[in-house]
Amino acid sequence: MNNDFDIVSLYILQLASSGISHIEKEIQKLKEDEELRLREDEMKEAQEKLDLLSEKLHEFDKERKKFDDELVLKTDKIKKNEKRLSSGTITNTKEIISLQEEIVSIKKFNDSIENKVLELLIKIDDLNEELKAEKEKKDKITAHVDNLKNEIDKKIDRLQIVLKKYLNRKEEILKTIPDDYMSKINELVQKKGGIAVGVFKDRMCLACNMEISTGESSKMENANEVFKCPNCRRMLIKYRDKIEDVKKEFLDINS
Repeated sequence: MNNDFDIVSLYILQLASSGISHIEKEIQKLKEDEELRLREDEMKEAQEKLDLLSEKLHEFDKERKKFDDELVLKTDKIKKNEKRLSSGTITNTKEIISLQEEIVSIKKFNDSIENKVLELLIKIDDLNEELKAEKEKKDKITAHVDNLKNEIDKKIDRLQIVLKKYLNRKEEILKTIPDDYMSKINELVQKKGGIAVGVFKDRMCLACNMEISTGESSKMENANEVFKCPNCRRMLIKYRDKIEDVKKEFLDINS
């Protein structure tokens, strides 16, 4: 492998890649927020109930209008019969009695209809109260959903800013890493859950957190060489002060 580059770049690439993966997962997690999903389901259920109540109210209004129209027709019929009776033009006793009986029958029918209308108006009032309460409930849920969405959007916006910094840093560092190293890194990324490069310090691989034997660690003294962890098989670079500067750089990116 070509060593004419700063091998700390490998560690920088690892931190940038890990940061990108972490932030992308956080953004996806926010987009799939469980509380938001539950509140949206509640809002949908509340809207469906409102729709059913509104449909029921519409049916009641249609029924009331039908009764009103019927009362108008029957009342007109009574007026016409009463007018005929009072006109003096009808002299036939049977016809007079028939008209009078019809008037009485219509009035009884109207009384029955008016009672039904009254019962219907009570139902309509109760339904309007239920609609009002359900609308207030839905409005509260909607307000909560809107607040949650705003909070999530703000968090995602902040993460997108950090993500862009990570992506820019990764793009910069990729330009400095030879292709032969990148081939090995890409292979390890697939095999090792995204972690291809670690740091070797005090006989420890900081990628798998396992101790490396004295014999193996004695072979890992050259600070300009890339080693392989005998335990996790990842690429290792020897610890140096610059590592702390790199860590601080990425802490600053996250802040």
